Amino acid sequence: MCGINGIFGVDDLSSMRGALANMNSKMAHRGPDADGVFADGPILLGHRRLSIIDLDPRGNQPMHSGCGRFIIVFNGEIYNFQKLKAIVSDYDFKSLTDTEVLLALYKKMGSAMLELLEGMFAIAIWDKDLQQLFLARDRFGKKPLYFWKSDSVLVFSSEIRSVIASGLFTPKLNHAKLSQYVQYQTVFDPFTLIHGVYQLEAGCFAVVGLSNSKTILWETKRYYSRKEEMGREHQVGNYDQAVKKTRELFDKAVQKRLIADVDFGAFLSGGIDSSSVVAVMSKHLTNPVKTFHIHFDESEFSELRYAEMVAKKYRTDHQNILIQPSAFLDEVVPALEAIDHPSADGVNTYVVSKYTRAAGIKMALSGLGGDEVFAGYDVFKRLSQIQKLRGMGLLQLWEMLPMSLRSLPFLKGKMREILALERVDVASGYELFRQLFSKGELAKYGIDVSVDALWSFELEKNHLFAWIGNEEVERYMKPVLLRDTDQMSMAHSLEVRVPFLDHKLTDFVMGLPDQWKPIQPGKRLLIDAMGDDLPREIWDRKKMGFVFPWKRWVNQDLKSLVDEGLAVVAEIPSLSAIVADLRKTQIGEENPSWYKVWLLSTLGHWIKNNHIQCN
Repeated sequence: MCGINGIFGVDDLSSMRGALANMNSKMAHRGPDADGVFADGPILLGHRRLSIIDLDPRGNQPMHSGCGRFIIVFNGEIYNFQKLKAIVSDYDFKSLTDTEVLLALYKKMGSAMLELLEGMFAIAIWDKDLQQLFLARDRFGKKPLYFWKSDSVLVFSSEIRSVIASGLFTPKLNHAKLSQYVQYQTVFDPFTLIHGVYQLEAGCFAVVGLSNSKTILWETKRYYSRKEEMGREHQVGNYDQAVKKTRELFDKAVQKRLIADVDFGAFLSGGIDSSSVVAVMSKHLTNPVKTFHIHFDESEFSELRYAEMVAKKYRTDHQNILIQPSAFLDEVVPALEAIDHPSADGVNTYVVSKYTRAAGIKMALSGLGGDEVFAGYDVFKRLSQIQKLRGMGLLQLWEMLPMSLRSLPFLKGKMREILALERVDVASGYELFRQLFSKGELAKYGIDVSVDALWSFELEKNHLFAWIGNEEVERYMKPVLLRDTDQMSMAHSLEVRVPFLDHKLTDFVMGLPDQWKPIQPGKRLLIDAMGDDLPREIWDRKKMGFVFPWKRWVNQDLKSLVDEGLAVVAEIPSLSAIVADLRKTQIGEENPSWYKVWLLSTLGHWIKNNHIQCN
């Protein structure tokens, strides 16, 4: 796990060495164990190393192939690298790293190697003979790869801040994507909130070269499509076989992620997902699993007893880390400074990562992804109800009623908003579920509400959950949860692995028919797959979360900090009216619109901290 940088298309390398040094320095937190630079012709490569596999200095990067033709900088982990090593047994290895296996595979197979890789990665390989740069990103986009390019120069990095640190362009706010951020609290690939800075999309690779006139030549290709993989026929005949196959794939997914040469552990919230991860880890490790439960002194929201139940069952080396609200508040400012791309949820991840790293752990497994893969969110239940009602013809009758008669006061939240839509269907319902500001709200402020189209997928009778699951991956997990996990864990030099996002597991489970993933109780397929390894008390209860009193903090404890961020956003013409209305909610003890306020305040702090031009 590391950070990578590069500048390509350089005429005068000596003039750019300082730029690359700035880029490397800007993300020292991603790799405190070693740093390196490579320069050759039109390419500069930089690397920061967080040593997890093979701690020997021979594993440092940039790394050269034995023949000297290929040079790699790599961020991530390849979990099946030992198995893949057999394919390139004739290669003269100098280290025990997965990085060198990638070099050997690329020398032998080129881009075809990507289909064999199991893990999380952002890769850059320079081919000296062809004078060509190869860039690639993993299937889910667990590891970031940002870039900016002009006609003659390309800059890429694991972090946006490092791209900016090159000094080759002036960072300006991407006004065209502001409405997307306000609606969905994020910006979808390949875009970012900085004009001209993009991400290489997940499951893609790019080949970059120079024309005779020294112009950047860029070609992107996709090597993985989740839609295609989910659509394949699965060799299971009934539910019991699906349960067995699910457990088999999950066991392998966890086991593959236990390879490390440093102390590691697992986050244990006490929920279904993290408890399942710890249960399988315990079966494959001879020493007790190191588990960490972050909690605070609020019995109403505490999952402490459930975490301790799992820890006791599997005799883990368990630590309960109590965070007082005052200590949490002390971390808000440094968390805002650590954000590489704006996020309203990132502070929680920052704090959890800090305390886990402070306990001496360099790598941890997480239960992230379980809700998306196994239909655990409320959105699966609500949209399945909508599809059922439309199939019965009841929604068509409902839509015939005048709007004045379509108010159901006993309904609350998103379902009430959905039933107030002109057309009530799964696609429009899903959009509304994931929107923080609805299209109707933004239209009142004259804000363009056009966004990228939903996945054009014909809703087959038994595969609604496949459609929802894919949308959750694309519109929430990848651009919010995975981005937060990466930027906030790496802020503390902590590597986080997510076995639920093993592509073999996700392709199989998300492609199963809906009737094998019943809503009640949530994640039934996973529960049945775990069997007696998962105590009934863990899943037979109300779903909970990591909660702090943000409603009060936004109006009281954090008010001056919030106002500082809002003041920056208020200067953006398209958002000034929204800020003015949100400020009216900052009266009284608690703020019912706290999340909207915090979202825009976070944006303001990010703009200020990174010196982004808004005009």
